[in-house]
Amino acid sequence: MERERRRAAGWEDRISELPDALRLQILSLLPLKCAIRTGALSSRWRDLWEQRWPVPSSLRLRTPPGPSGAQAQLAAVDRRGRRRVDVFSLAFHPGQLAQADLKRCVDYAAACGVEDLQLRLDGGGARGARGGQRRAGALAVHFPVGSPLLARLSVRGLHLTASANAMVATLEVIHLHSVSITDAALRRVVAACPCLRDLELRYCRHLRRIDFTTVGAANLRSLTVVDCSRTTELRVPAAPRLRSFRFSGPFLCSNLFSGVGDSFQDLYLCSGGPEAGLPPTNLPSAVPHLANITTLTICSIALQYVSASLATIVKETNLRRLKELQLLMFGMANSNLADIFSFLKTCSCPQLERLFVQLPTNTHDSFTRNYLDVAEEEQPEDGLENLRLAKMTNFKGHHNEMRLLDFLLTKASCLKKLFLVAPKEDHPQGLRKIQSDVLPLSRKAEILERASAGTQIVFSGPDSSHAQPLHSEVFIRF
Repeated sequence: MERERRRAAGWEDRISELPDALRLQILSLLPLKCAIRTGALSSRWRDLWEQRWPVPSSLRLRTPPGPSGAQAQLAAVDRRGRRRVDVFSLAFHPGQLAQADLKRCVDYAAACGVEDLQLRLDGGGARGARGGQRRAGALAVHFPVGSPLLARLSVRGLHLTASANAMVATLEVIHLHSVSITDAALRRVVAACPCLRDLELRYCRHLRRIDFTTVGAANLRSLTVVDCSRTTELRVPAAPRLRSFRFSGPFLCSNLFSGVGDSFQDLYLCSGGPEAGLPPTNLPSAVPHLANITTLTICSIALQYVSASLATIVKETNLRRLKELQLLMFGMANSNLADIFSFLKTCSCPQLERLFVQLPTNTHDSFTRNYLDVAEEEQPEDGLENLRLAKMTNFKGHHNEMRLLDFLLTKASCLKKLFLVAPKEDHPQGLRKIQSDVLPLSRKAEILERASAGTQIVFSGPDSSHAQPLHSEVFIRF
């Protein structure tokens, strides 16, 4: 019916009238993403892309342990011949491949027009090992890899070099894990990828300064930097489309927030503290640039900076769109509780709905009685009007934890549920603490003053999966 109506109107879809064999030939010349999108053209194109090659379009090679484990996999590559492949994944163990073998596999994937290239050295650069350090005889991958359709590159445990003035216009996603790469090589990689939208760097411990000042990152949407232990400076001055930044590692002396645009919505910032004093940083002055974020995770070290400086730098910062806040507390002393109160007073969060507090697992109570006539930080009077859910993890019933609990109950007038999660059972104050101290709090909670009579307090064990934060992956152990 539809076909006859279009013909009567003088419009004819000649491409769709082609035999399936010819249309499959057309699809075989397109990148995978474009081939999938043809399914929206008409019912004749729907799901046709799944048949574009008679052989599997993904080649995943995982070598078994042993010095000869890789030879069978290499032989399988030779037998396959050079046919198009969407995904090429190679995982091997140290000593199984020579540099020539690795280059042979990468060249093969490039000749097959690979779109997703995954290279992984198992056991050579895992977390806790010397990830990111160049070792004698380490295998290297040279960028660019040569595929004209490459859209995603994932490398783990290898050395990565890069040519200057290269261009990979199709590459959108780069994930580097435990990779030995220099600052200059990373800049060359980013400069070669004008369409790069997702960059993830984990345990690349050779990096010191991540600086994209001269290369730009106009299309970057997501940037993740985890435990690049020598990195203390990060500059991305122009990232107008950046939506997500997640950082865990040494304290940043400089960061990128001055270059973000209105689309910046997701921030995870967790840094190890300095041994003594607070080194200079532009973090407090960057807070006003975070007005549009909807999800924020911040550690107690960064919270200390912000709380100590906000009052002098800006009288009030309105985080007007913030929906979820997670606080990663390395300590819960009087000063830490004061930092929380100071932050909530200075940074107005009128739309905050979900609050998560990751408490420390230390066994002693950090509270110190104030014997001097020193004024303590006053609690915020408002700002939690829309809070619906709160969760305190590693709750042990310590003095300042109880003060924070009392604050939430008395100030959050719309609070529906408040979860109190005990530490793990192998913790000295885990299960026993729940049985002796925490569980009786359920009875005391009935007489605690609260702003909302409908607030439900839920006590649970450490394995509770209730109400997980968006940033559920916490990179630093407590």
